[in-house]
Amino acid sequence: MPTQYDFITLGETMVRLSPPGFERIAQTQSFDFQIGGAESNVAINLAQLGFRTAWLSRMPDNALGHKVASVIAAHGVDTSGVRFVPGERVGVYFIELAVPPRPNRVIYDRAGSAASRMTSADVDFERIAQARWLHMTGITPALSPSCQAMTAEVLRFARERGLTVSFDVNYRALLWPAQQAGQALAPLLGLCHYVFVAHRDAQALFGAPEDPNQAADALRLRFGCDALVMTLGEAGAIAQTASERVTVPQTFRVPQIVDRIGAGDAFDAGFMAARCWGLSLEAAITYGHAMSALKLTIPGDLALFSKAEVDQLVGGMGAASVR
Repeated sequence: MPTQYDFITLGETMVRLSPPGFERIAQTQSFDFQIGGAESNVAINLAQLGFRTAWLSRMPDNALGHKVASVIAAHGVDTSGVRFVPGERVGVYFIELAVPPRPNRVIYDRAGSAASRMTSADVDFERIAQARWLHMTGITPALSPSCQAMTAEVLRFARERGLTVSFDVNYRALLWPAQQAGQALAPLLGLCHYVFVAHRDAQALFGAPEDPNQAADALRLRFGCDALVMTLGEAGAIAQTASERVTVPQTFRVPQIVDRIGAGDAFDAGFMAARCWGLSLEAAITYGHAMSALKLTIPGDLALFSKAEVDQLVGGMGAASVR
C-alpha cells in the first residue's frame, strides 16, 4: 500500500476558551476561541514543517465538531478520516493564563465527549496503514476504558504494519490518578519505538529513580523501546538507547513566556521531524528544544513555525530537505 502520510495521529481535540489577556474567568465578559489537543497539536506542528500529516478522531456532527476539524484542516492536516456522530458533544477546556506568582488554571468540561466514547470501530485502520509514523499520547487512554482498549489495538496494528510508533506519556492528573495511569500505560509503552516522558511523570507513574540518567536507563530497559526521551524542564532532555545516552541542555532561553500550553507537543514535533530527516538524537533533541522555545512566545496550543524559522533558531544545524 502506498505511503500517503509522513505522520498520523489520533486523539481528542477540544474547544479552548480563555479570557483575553490575563483576566480571570470571574471578571471576563468574553472568551477567545481556539482549539487544543495534544495529538492534533503535533500533527499541525509537523504540517507547518512541511510534512504530510493526518489526524483521526470521533467528533460530534454539529457546528462545533466541524469547526474544530476545519481549524485543524486549515493548518494543512488531513481530517478526512475523522468520524462525525450525531447527538454528541465536543470537549471543552477553559484556561486562565497567568504570570507568577499566580499559576495558570485549567478547567475541563470534557466528560462524556464524542471522542471519549471512541472505540476501534471508529478508527480508520486502512488510513493508518498508509502512514510512515504513528504518534499517540497518554491522554487518549485516560478518557475511558474504550479509549484505552482502542489505543492498545491501534498501537499493535501500527507496529505490525511496520510504522514507526511514538508515544508521549503526557500525564494529566485531572484525568486519572498517577498509579492508575502508570499501570495502564506501561504495557502500551512496550509497543513503541520512541517514548516521551517528563522526569517528574516518570517518577510519579513508574517509580523511576530520582537521578534522571538512572531513570532514563531504567525505563528504556523496562519498556524495550528504541529510545526513551526524558524531558527535564529547563535542564534540557535525555535520549537513552540500548547503546548510548545523549543529554542536551535547553539553550534557547525565553525571557518572556506568553503561553506554556502546547510546549511539550512542540518538542515532540521537533524531535520527530528531525528523526524523519535522518538527523542524530542530539540534533533531534535540539530541534525539539527550538520548537518548544518558539511555542512559548505565542498564545494558543500550536507552534505555528516553518522549517526555515526553526532552522534559523537552531543555527542551520543539520538542515535537511523535507521529502
